[in-house]
Amino acid sequence: MATHPINDYYVITSRRGEHPDRWSWEIRRKSNPLGIKMIGDGFQSDTAARFAGRQALADFLSDLLKEEKRK
Repeated sequence: MATHPINDYYVITSRRGEHPDRWSWEIRRKSNPLGIKMIGDGFQSDTAARFAGRQALADFLSDLLKEEKRK
């Protein structure tokens, strides 16, 4: 990943809504914003959202690496 190193990406979680609380995750990039929003929501806890977000980030980075290798 010549353009963006792996540690350039990270996951944040946040609480959405009032009752009942729902949590979401979002993948972001430090160097500059991504061109799209990558989010998942509807989780019942921060822990569940963080776990799902980290898995989504791992899948995204794996796919990104595969794409870079094809070039």
